[in-house]
Amino acid sequence: MNHPAASSVSASSISSAEPVADIRAGARGGPDAGRPDRPGTPGRRPLPLRHPRAVLAASLLFLLVAAVVAGGTLKALKSGGFDDPSSDSAAAAQLLREKFPTAQPNLFVLVHDQGGNAGSPAATRVGRSAVEQLSRQHGVHLVASYYLTPAAALRSADGSVGLTAVNVTGDQDAAGRMVAGLHAKLAGDRDGVRVRFGGNTQINNDLNNRTAQDLEVAESVALPLTLLLLVLVFRGVVAALAPTAIGVVAIAGALAVLRCVAALTSVSVFSTTLITALGLGLAVDYSLLIVARYREERARGGGDLAALQRTLRTAGRTVLFSATIVATVLLTLVAFHLYFLRSFAYAGVATVAITVLGALGPLPALLLLLGDRVDAWRVGRDRARRTPPEERLWGRIAGGSMRRPALCGLAVAAGLVVLGLPLGHAQFGIPDERALPKDAESRQAADLLRSAFPGSQDGGTVTVVAPAWTSDPSGAGLSTYARALSGVPGVDRVDSPVGDFAGGRVVGPPSPGLRAGAALRLALHSRVVPFSAQGSRLAGRVRGVPVPGGRRVYVGGLAAQLADTTSSLAGGLPLALGLTVVITLVLLFLATGSVLLPVKAVLFNALGLTGVMGAMVWVFNDGHLSGPLGFTPSPLALTMPVLLVCVAYALSMDYEVFLLSRIKERHDAGDDTELSVRAGLGESGPVISAAAGLLAVSFFAIGLSGVSLAKFFGLGTGIAIVLDAVLIRGVLVPAFFRLAGPAAWWAPAGIRWKAGKGLTLGK
Repeated sequence: MNHPAASSVSASSISSAEPVADIRAGARGGPDAGRPDRPGTPGRRPLPLRHPRAVLAASLLFLLVAAVVAGGTLKALKSGGFDDPSSDSAAAAQLLREKFPTAQPNLFVLVHDQGGNAGSPAATRVGRSAVEQLSRQHGVHLVASYYLTPAAALRSADGSVGLTAVNVTGDQDAAGRMVAGLHAKLAGDRDGVRVRFGGNTQINNDLNNRTAQDLEVAESVALPLTLLLLVLVFRGVVAALAPTAIGVVAIAGALAVLRCVAALTSVSVFSTTLITALGLGLAVDYSLLIVARYREERARGGGDLAALQRTLRTAGRTVLFSATIVATVLLTLVAFHLYFLRSFAYAGVATVAITVLGALGPLPALLLLLGDRVDAWRVGRDRARRTPPEERLWGRIAGGSMRRPALCGLAVAAGLVVLGLPLGHAQFGIPDERALPKDAESRQAADLLRSAFPGSQDGGTVTVVAPAWTSDPSGAGLSTYARALSGVPGVDRVDSPVGDFAGGRVVGPPSPGLRAGAALRLALHSRVVPFSAQGSRLAGRVRGVPVPGGRRVYVGGLAAQLADTTSSLAGGLPLALGLTVVITLVLLFLATGSVLLPVKAVLFNALGLTGVMGAMVWVFNDGHLSGPLGFTPSPLALTMPVLLVCVAYALSMDYEVFLLSRIKERHDAGDDTELSVRAGLGESGPVISAAAGLLAVSFFAIGLSGVSLAKFFGLGTGIAIVLDAVLIRGVLVPAFFRLAGPAAWWAPAGIRWKAGKGLTLGK
């Protein structure tokens, strides 16, 4: 049986329902019809409806201030954050910077003679000029240079490239600024000689620069495309401009917040990619709900003010509830010690907060002032309004799933499981030069270093640093320790202050530069790829070697950094996952009054994300589609799957709330479970699919980035949004309701009456 009030609901609206009795009273011109407030309570009118012009003026002022503050955001952000600052490897890196500034070069200057002779007069002139300028720079330490000591190891095998190894002191960002200045002076082509920069510091600079450039490209693609799609979805040009404006305000405001946060703590530059996509996407989601519901309420009559009042009590409450879930899930990223992940919590919460304020403040004020003009420049007609919601496209899709729930549910679940199978052989690591496109300078320099100077970076695989090695005047203890380290599988040679060791035997005299007062270091040479599972295991074996006298040593280097990052993420993951699950269960229980629906939401989201992550392993680990997508296959950056899962999960809860609100509205009105689901999906499906498509566009725009980290995040999140909106909301949820029947709404009697009000609006 179809209720008259429900059959008149627009296909492009979704919200938490106002009680059906209230809706019908308004439609009939009841005692409160057309009135913005209940009698005797004029003060309950929301601020945007009392002073719309003042709200819009304040919003414009906020935008101007935010734009000014946000102007320097990228310069205030950092490119690192992939390691735990409290880890053993971080302590080793700090000791190396303080005690052994020339220990591990972080900048390589390659002088390439186009004629093939690195010792030609032109190449020598350019090389020596570069060395002189580097040596005069405070904080720059020359480690070795072909143009000071023309050793064979500092010249490429074909004789065309001369190498200069440099260590730039300071933290990652200070070193990056120094190298950027040097690069502007020294790099480039002159007199048939090309000077290129490589090494970790230049890689970080290139990642920063590419991220900033790609952010501009993503915005230039996403904004006009989103606006075009909004015109089609809203069926009007004026209505489509509103969410675009909210998105711009959200992006500018969140960037300004991020700059303020960066003054207090470290913030990753990569978090700006989330602001762009989330700001536009959520602005579309929330504006779509508000505008669509407003159109529906205006069609019922009673005046614009009354329509907006009812809209804010219905769709507005859904927006607020949905934003609360999204923000709290994103906030769980602070459970990790890596500031790369924490940065996305700051960026995400700021973006969600400003977006929801825009959707509940300036947007209603704008709608009130526009009145009938909100439908100006109308495009097409809304024919769905004349069709009962359960007979619309998404209602029929839900009906099909519910006719054969076991078959449809198992087919979709099996497909997602198959997609997730590549997770079984996933490889993880820490970003290196392979995250950059092949035309990036530091990427080309790294390839050249690896092929022409194979020993230039192997000392950075594992390094052991002792801050104070005392009470060993004869060096016997140190000799025993170095000998034991040289016997560790994967270690080719150990350089120490008491001699060089290989395979447990002395193979050379003491190496210079390994002592600094009471501090000392041991350089472990290995052919193991540092940022790999083998490198992580190597660091673990080195740490397992007993240290004579119980002395304190720190194991650092690239392999140790990977091991520590893995351990840090593993330590924070249970807390983050636990908080996410608890937040979902509690908030959805309060919203629906059901115990099973929140559990269903967690399990279905986990299933969908498993499929997405498997697909990402298949693409980015295994290298399928690497040619068309333009990236180099490599181990997944440890932090990126965590980030993708958190963001995609949060956004999926957005659509969970949208769908459940409509289903609950029909169920509370007295419809049986099957009709409630069909009608609920028929009403919310068009909005969910449209909102998901528009949000996916924002993330797919990030996927255009040349940096594989951003490409992974953008494509993975976009695919997750589409799969969630189509397969999980369209097929699995109806199948679940059909199989569960009335039990879907079950909750213990003692607490049920207190719950279920989150998506139900009282008088």
